[in-house]
Amino acid sequence: MLIPREQPYLEGLNSYYLHLDKFIEHLQGDIGSGAVHCVSSSRELLIFFNEEEVLSTVLKEEDGKLSAIGSFEIVRSHFYSNSFTVKVFLLDENAIYYWAQMPPFQRAKAKLRSTEIPLPDLIFRLRTKEFSGFIEVQLNKKPEGGVLFFHEGDRIGGSYSWGSGGMSTANEDYNRLLSRVQSGEGMFTFGSFVKEESP
Repeated sequence: MLIPREQPYLEGLNSYYLHLDKFIEHLQGDIGSGAVHCVSSSRELLIFFNEEEVLSTVLKEEDGKLSAIGSFEIVRSHFYSNSFTVKVFLLDENAIYYWAQMPPFQRAKAKLRSTEIPLPDLIFRLRTKEFSGFIEVQLNKKPEGGVLFFHEGDRIGGSYSWGSGGMSTANEDYNRLLSRVQSGEGMFTFGSFVKEESP
């Protein structure tokens, strides 16, 4: 499951004390749009909402399989049948639809170190391959990093641990990530968007 890298708006909550519908309704009035991330010992839920409605929900099973849940009744049944720790991420209007409508992705098993290939070189290679997907950048020995998103080779934005809103297109954020990778060491992991086959 791919989670925004920004600091949570709320965290340390437990589903046992929450009424899901009222909680989301409260968040819609409080922050407008965002994501509710629920983690139990066997499942994860990621619920995306805007001011008017729940946009989409992703379920991660114990075996690691991800699936979209179309019915909010099913979301409710999962929520109330497990004990989840709950975090909330604030996502801006320009970010919520990207996150909520993200295509399925396939994660690469291999990881690359920044000592093996510098980040700008890696991005150049992805550009030539017209890569659509994301790179997760984790800084070694620091709880910082980001997710860089690509569409047909172009870097379209990123989610950063020091940022806000879930999708920054600012070069300053990318350059900050780059300088931190260059001054320390980072690990890169990939997710490639899977093209949905036409019927």
